Amino acid sequence: MSRPSWLITLLNLSGRLGARHRGPQTAHFDGQRFHNLDRRPHHGLRAFLKWQRERGRQPAWQPQPGREARPETPARVSGDELRVTYINHATLLIQHRGLNILTDPLWCQRTSPFSFVGPKRIHPPGLALDELPPINLILVSHNHYDHLDIGSLNALARRFPSAKVVTGLGNGELIRACGFADIVEIDWWQSLPLHEGMLLTGVPAQHWSARSRSDTNRTLWLGFVLESPDGPVLFPGDTGLGPEFALIRQRFGPMRFAALPIGAYEPRWFMRHHHMNPDDAVQAHQQLDSHCSMAIHFGTFRLSDEGQFTPLADLAAALQQHGVAAERFRAPKPGEQWLVPKLPGVAP
Repeated sequence: MSRPSWLITLLNLSGRLGARHRGPQTAHFDGQRFHNLDRRPHHGLRAFLKWQRERGRQPAWQPQPGREARPETPARVSGDELRVTYINHATLLIQHRGLNILTDPLWCQRTSPFSFVGPKRIHPPGLALDELPPINLILVSHNHYDHLDIGSLNALARRFPSAKVVTGLGNGELIRACGFADIVEIDWWQSLPLHEGMLLTGVPAQHWSARSRSDTNRTLWLGFVLESPDGPVLFPGDTGLGPEFALIRQRFGPMRFAALPIGAYEPRWFMRHHHMNPDDAVQAHQQLDSHCSMAIHFGTFRLSDEGQFTPLADLAAALQQHGVAAERFRAPKPGEQWLVPKLPGVAP
């Protein structure tokens, strides 16, 4: 049953109703709030206001057309085939060994608790909701509005009510209100068995969480590694460049595929510790020993001060500077679909 728009707005604001994790202290949870491996605090309201005061007038982003033709999206793929469709922002359709996986689903027009204000979509999604194949698994990396979107999750729950949603500690209550029943909250380094010998593990990311000023870092942010007999796949959500990538490479080995964010990075004094720029992303690609990386988190919504097409130019410059072949780390267009090459050295 469809939820009315007023209820979607209410659910979007539900971070103010006290969504938070309650549990024992851990190495990254003090009993009240989570923190990064690198424990530098994120910028607060004063720094945000300083950024807004100093940024000056920014050039407008121009709307971009949608794709010319619908991507050929199979119902499922099997064996060692790994097919990744870039939908927009941090939303990917990952198809592998019979599983159809969505990451941070985002089909809204604005990344905001309100429908009339907030960053506005620049281009249409690469796949419409009604073009999706049957979805088995949805990964939600954290509770920021551009990654946990109530309207999108509500629509997906109506269409795929049996899908499993995996997210970080403390986010389950909000996602359950969207209509899903099968929700699993996991911690960093906690694993969840999947079929055909695959394993999903939550991994650290260098970021933060909040849906209001009152719930900062009350729920966990994380990335995900999907292990399969054909090599690991990384979706880190949103992250800065920190010690996490080297730890992930150490634990899981070289990545067959990594989705790495390259946008929302200026000004650097404000964004550096929680959003990678393209140069950071190329360094992460190298630390992961990633065979194939896809740029994400750019060009869909204007979230910071870099130009609309600056991430693409900066990525090309960073690849050249670090000696990484352009075909190993590419930036897709919405709706573009990749057949990810096999990981060298992995037996068929």
